[in-house]
Amino acid sequence: MKKLLLIFGLLSVNQLANAQNAYQNHSQLTSRLKALSARYGTNASVQSIGKSKGGRDIWALTIGKGNVSQKPAIAIIAGVDGAHLAGTELAVQLAEKLLGSASDSVAKLFDTKTFYIVPGVNPDAQEQYAAKVKFERSGNDTDTDDDRDGRMNEDPFEDLNGDGLITQIRVEDPAGTYILSKDDPRVLIKADPAKGEIGKYLLITEGFDNDKDGLFNEDGVGGVNIDKNTTYDYPIFVAGSGEYAASEPETRAILDFLYKNINIFAVLTFGPGNNLTEAVKFDKSKTTKRIITGVLEKDAAVGELVSKLYNSKTGLKDAPVLPLTKGSLAQTIYYHYGRFSFATPGWWTPKTLAPKDTSKKESPKVPATENEDIKYLKWAEAQKIPNVFVNWQAVKHPDFADKKAEVGGIAPFVKWNPPVSFLAETADKHLKFLTALANQMPEIQLLNVQSEAVSAGLTRITVQVINKGLLPTSAEIGDKVRWAQKIKTELKLSGNQAIVSGRKINLRNALASGEVQEYTWLISGSGSVTIESGVPTAGSKTVSVNLK
Repeated sequence: MKKLLLIFGLLSVNQLANAQNAYQNHSQLTSRLKALSARYGTNASVQSIGKSKGGRDIWALTIGKGNVSQKPAIAIIAGVDGAHLAGTELAVQLAEKLLGSASDSVAKLFDTKTFYIVPGVNPDAQEQYAAKVKFERSGNDTDTDDDRDGRMNEDPFEDLNGDGLITQIRVEDPAGTYILSKDDPRVLIKADPAKGEIGKYLLITEGFDNDKDGLFNEDGVGGVNIDKNTTYDYPIFVAGSGEYAASEPETRAILDFLYKNINIFAVLTFGPGNNLTEAVKFDKSKTTKRIITGVLEKDAAVGELVSKLYNSKTGLKDAPVLPLTKGSLAQTIYYHYGRFSFATPGWWTPKTLAPKDTSKKESPKVPATENEDIKYLKWAEAQKIPNVFVNWQAVKHPDFADKKAEVGGIAPFVKWNPPVSFLAETADKHLKFLTALANQMPEIQLLNVQSEAVSAGLTRITVQVINKGLLPTSAEIGDKVRWAQKIKTELKLSGNQAIVSGRKINLRNALASGEVQEYTWLISGSGSVTIESGVPTAGSKTVSVNLK
């Protein structure tokens, strides 16, 4: 019997290990998050913050001790674009590493900070990875008419070679604009007439033109991309953006969650955008208009500081240029929610060095090509990663009956989602950044409290409010939007006490690192008064002062 139990236990461990070597579906992700909550119950709790269009729960994991809503927080969000599975995995691994860390410095963070982790904002789209036919899907389960012809989902992809993957079709055609790359003939690139190149191939997605409108697979399953559906700079009439801003239940769920948690200081988003390896520069012309379209000057300085921190702690190099796009959650978090918003894909294809020539003393050089497909294939080959490319295979295509058509290309998901085993080291690097960022967060303190008798029954009280953190108490943009609270310093009285001079409640905008604000009151009466100062994004402090 003991042998059977041992075998069963080993099988369970192996099954868990195998499950964690592949990207997980929604059911597996749910079990994984609930297991974390069960194991670390005093420091972790999981809740559903809403449901997707397809009825799947959108989970939020809260990490911290005690009254978590009263502590400054960092939110980590992933899976907004459903094709970016690596972000979801990194977010969950960060949660696991935070909770499982043996480091005292990490454990102490839970006493003063809260971490909110929402790893899968768009679960409908992410389920496509586990479907019988895989294709990169960014949209949820909302039925849409992307080509505006009055019909829904009438022109989907078709798996023409029966391999369960949707790739591409290349068609030999004199009117084509693509040629085979000289660096890797598997890859097609745009012909450049300036170099004397003449196109030879058409390149389309795998499928037919079912509605005979001259477009291929432009209106299939996968409706609204949540990362195009938020409120700032909403891209109206763009395919995948929805009928109007925040039209989708997923969008409303994540925005409601953010707006309700006023203690969130900054948000880290894993997805196809990047303002961390290189911070967004200040552009005065974009900040002086009625509608602000650029990062404010003080926030740009913070962005530079955090970017340097990210690069030094992660050690990641050669990051891709991925500007934040219209309607993206990361943009809305800054411009509408009024918080610091940092975005990164977390993982990207590393540069592959050419083999070193031992007959020469010079170092190996990075290949001259900048084509992302070729760069990825070289890296995958060097890492011996299988099944990343579908070799071109001839098929009969009714829309090109008299032309040679072939199905093939890079497999779906692989370019931005490496094998899960490659993400453990990446998660460790991001944990270093996350904890360093948390340690630099603002901290309100009360200093140099003085009580001075002015006359019988009349006392002058002075206090200094200081930000002891390395970052400001809130983003500068927060001073311009209604959802970011100001620093509140309140004098609390009792009994026969009364304020002769000074305000009972003082409000002010953000305090920079080391900045001091002094307040003075004249108070009549006896006993002691209480001074409380703080802001949800930087915590609060209280001091009791005896009247003279």
